[in-house]
Amino acid sequence: MIESKNRACRLVSPDLTIGVISKPGQLLLPHAQPRHDTLMTAVVLGLLGAGFLHVLYVTMRSKWPESYTSVRTALDKAPRSSALKYLLFRCFPTYAVGCLLAITVDRLGGNLLTALVCMAVPYALANDGRALWRLRHGGAGRGPVLWFYYVGNLVLIAGIVALSYFSHGWYTDFVPEPDELVFAVWTAVFAAVLATALQQLLRFPSLSTEQKVEAARQDIGEDTWAHIEEAALAANCDPMLMRAIIAAEALQRPRWMRNLERVKGRIIQEGSYGVSQMTAHRPLSDIQSVDALCQEHAGYYPTRRSGGDVREALLEARIEKHNSNPEFVASVMEFYRHLTPWAMDRSASVSYDGRSHIEVTAVRRVGDQFEIEGTAVMGDSQLYVGLVEGGDVRELGPVPIHAPKKRRQGWTAQIPLEASQVAFYKCSGAGLDEIDDSATVDLEYR
Repeated sequence: MIESKNRACRLVSPDLTIGVISKPGQLLLPHAQPRHDTLMTAVVLGLLGAGFLHVLYVTMRSKWPESYTSVRTALDKAPRSSALKYLLFRCFPTYAVGCLLAITVDRLGGNLLTALVCMAVPYALANDGRALWRLRHGGAGRGPVLWFYYVGNLVLIAGIVALSYFSHGWYTDFVPEPDELVFAVWTAVFAAVLATALQQLLRFPSLSTEQKVEAARQDIGEDTWAHIEEAALAANCDPMLMRAIIAAEALQRPRWMRNLERVKGRIIQEGSYGVSQMTAHRPLSDIQSVDALCQEHAGYYPTRRSGGDVREALLEARIEKHNSNPEFVASVMEFYRHLTPWAMDRSASVSYDGRSHIEVTAVRRVGDQFEIEGTAVMGDSQLYVGLVEGGDVRELGPVPIHAPKKRRQGWTAQIPLEASQVAFYKCSGAGLDEIDDSATVDLEYR
């Protein structure tokens, strides 16, 4: 009997494959090949495909979203930014390997279904299946959310394998038609090219702290980002710390995933919800979760040393009460340092939040003036700036500062380039409060 497939002819008997004819009159591989050899080929190639996928994802070393991981590069950030990008990250390699495997086994006369099953089952069991087993026995996890996630991944893998089975024929013309030896070489080249491409992706420039915070802010939305400060001031806690915690949570649980968690909440209500990932007995909106976080930290401000620097060990211990994952704690500390500007100069007295009443955070030249920025807590007083000349202060005028004055607010002052030293101080209706309690800026060497 002669069987024709993919522009090659196989001379077969019920129990043997006698040879392959690629051109009329030309017989290649003139040897007997029992059917159990093609079955073994399908099994071996399927297992190799499973091993390749396992190594591929291990190389990426991303355990997100199962557990908290830091965002270091654009490759870390991409799958978190949208559900579509995450699905591509999870599906495309499996689909590509599945199609390549199906085309190869088909050309070798093996059973496609056997090969794809031998690829999918070990790969699924070694990853999501093993994670489900650990979760069943009380391993680390996030409760019902992870059950939905792992089961969903298993269903996704089954769907991708089925898609590979039915659609691999679309790509046959793009895959060379070599004999087994040449195919093995080509497969090695394909793997090397893919590995090289992944290495280049992994070498993406690291994201700066500013880029990470900006990505979180875009995900959170400007309305919710502004509400964080309002809720923190209402609860009398540090707005920058609340924003740092929420930014770290948003990078781990982006908007599309928070929406899925709320869908899950219609079936199993108890869980962690919203942009702050607050534990609740029912789904929370992002705004509700922000309010809950600020109430949880009501009255708290990081402890500072006499020089104004935060006692980081105490702050880390506080953050761990919200989430003890080391990657999360490190991210919050990184964001808090970025959001809380370093004070170049400060007044001696300490305000309600452990920071000086007056802080100078930036000095730059803008045209023919110095532009100086800072923060202040004024209460019933007004912030003034004056030139320091020979130990005396010559008043230049008040510095605009936005209400409410009893909370820390930012300010900006314009100073002539000729000034060599200026002082920022509090002044009440009765006159100068305490000139010794001022923030003095030396401009002589700028």
